[in-house]
Amino acid sequence: MGDDDEDLIYSNGNNEEDVDPTEEAQDFGSLLKFTDHDTGNLSLPKRGEKDFESHATNLQENTLEASRQAMQGVLSWGRVHTPKQHILAMYHPESNMAYVEKAKSQHFQTIGRAKGNTQWLLPEEALFLIERGTLDCRWPVPKDDGDDAPSSISDGAPMSLQGAYATFIGLESGVGGKLTPEMYTVYASLKRSGYIVFRSGTWNEERGILQPAPLNSTPEKDQPENSSWFSSFFRDVWRRLTCPNPHVVGPDSLRFGPLVKPGLYRNYADIYRLLQLIPSHDAKAPPTFLLPPDASNPYRITFEIWKATHGFRKSARRSPDFRVAVVNARETGMPTAAQLNDLLATTPYDPPKEGSSLYQKLKQGNRNVVLAVVDNGVPSYMNISAPQFADEKLYEDTRPVRGGKGGRGRGRGRARGRGR
Repeated sequence: MGDDDEDLIYSNGNNEEDVDPTEEAQDFGSLLKFTDHDTGNLSLPKRGEKDFESHATNLQENTLEASRQAMQGVLSWGRVHTPKQHILAMYHPESNMAYVEKAKSQHFQTIGRAKGNTQWLLPEEALFLIERGTLDCRWPVPKDDGDDAPSSISDGAPMSLQGAYATFIGLESGVGGKLTPEMYTVYASLKRSGYIVFRSGTWNEERGILQPAPLNSTPEKDQPENSSWFSSFFRDVWRRLTCPNPHVVGPDSLRFGPLVKPGLYRNYADIYRLLQLIPSHDAKAPPTFLLPPDASNPYRITFEIWKATHGFRKSARRSPDFRVAVVNARETGMPTAAQLNDLLATTPYDPPKEGSSLYQKLKQGNRNVVLAVVDNGVPSYMNISAPQFADEKLYEDTRPVRGGKGGRGRGRGRARGRGR
């Protein structure tokens, strides 16, 4: 039976269509065809099949070693830049950044900061371009004492990808934050997804800036000038008779009297307003911080995200579409109410659009931020918002009921059934 199983494994492994790179345990043996090694008649077992026979052929260990050798052969290639797309950059040790004198790639439309004819790249931007093979970064050439001759970028020593990871991550100075592996993981994944990513404006500060709600500049509608006192008097009397004022409710009335006073009520909305006793938070009120400034607070806005659109200018950026706070799941606990309050207080007041559904209003909220929780290199995104439930008056819903005239609604069918 052991020989039959081995024949089955060998026959199935020769089919290249069975190698699926999306499998959980990827097999790098398929990369052998891209190298100069002699593949021979190597065959690979399927996922889940192992060699547990008593004759100890060590097929599983040999297959794993062949897969490792295949990956080693692919990684040992030298990266080559074409002359037209060869972009040289020089590492700047004082700022832990890199600069490019001649930008030839379209990536610089959404990456880098121009200072004269030089494009300066932040650590995550330079590392992302090096990782994808677009940028050739060089180490600065040490000069002897008294040597004032300018050195070109091409004179520097090439920086490897391993050297770029060790240099750009964790060596950045500043109050707010050094680039961490979790931050770069989120940055690279968003860039590969097609988003435009920039650092938050408060990256080097202890915490963000309060974002108050804009003042309502809509003027109140005044009464027409030609309205006489006689008509206004009767209008006020009629309003008092038909629409009781729900705000005229004192403590004594709540303590001894009924919540809904006897009177003439034309709709249920006035009654529900009288029953509303618990005060709610005003979303337009100026926000306040609950915690003291702390540069080590993990819950702070890290990146600002834009959807890729035509005509985007990095020098005149509009309001971002998303704001992301990167959190390390291994070192950070669940956020407290005070931390979430301070985090949302640094986001601008952004209410839903008029005409949005109830679900969309509660989902978006008046302030929102995206938490990027990174667990051992795997990011998960969660939307945190501050919805205003008290503003959504269900008893004031004036939307038309479905199944009007001529429709085949359920009510008509039920009424017809009762008649029978």
